Amino acid sequence: MTISPAATTTESGVPRRPIPLRERRYDWFFIVVFTMFIGSSFTGDIVNMVARPDPDSDFFLARVVYHVYAGGTDPLLIANPRFLQVGASVSALVFGTFYVLLVYCFIRGREWIRKPSFIYTGMVVQTTFIVVMVGFAGDAPLFQAVCNAAYDYTFTNVPKALAYNLPYIIVPILLTARMWRAHPFTRVVTPRN
Repeated sequence: MTISPAATTTESGVPRRPIPLRERRYDWFFIVVFTMFIGSSFTGDIVNMVARPDPDSDFFLARVVYHVYAGGTDPLLIANPRFLQVGASVSALVFGTFYVLLVYCFIRGREWIRKPSFIYTGMVVQTTFIVVMVGFAGDAPLFQAVCNAAYDYTFTNVPKALAYNLPYIIVPILLTARMWRAHPFTRVVTPRN
């Protein structure tokens, strides 16, 4: 019996081999989307981590985020309250790095990413859900009571806000579905004579 050097042995002792990416056509969807998420984490989230979207900022990315998305769409992002700064920091540093790992694992067929992907899904869906709900419900009553101001975080362009935010709920759920099987990227090695 000959086993390829690329084969790995699982805890059950059964040798497995990565399924080539060319045979996993639908995984290209995840590779493309997570590559886009890398860009979002390392640009847009960096802005809210260190500054805020502002058309007059000296920080180039702050101007870009304002003009591409935040201005006329998302007052919460422009106001950049502390909870959003913390969330953006996690997204920039933790999720951004995780997206790089996800792309690598999808390309190379590495199954060790399976369990961390479930943790990621829970974290990003919860965080995005909170931001979207604040965008729909606003926060004017809270600000009126606490700060004696009526600043409101309600989305001013709901379709655009949903187009930018819903992928961070939908794609992680699809990722969980993709990773549900115990071996999403490998198959049992069949012995050759």
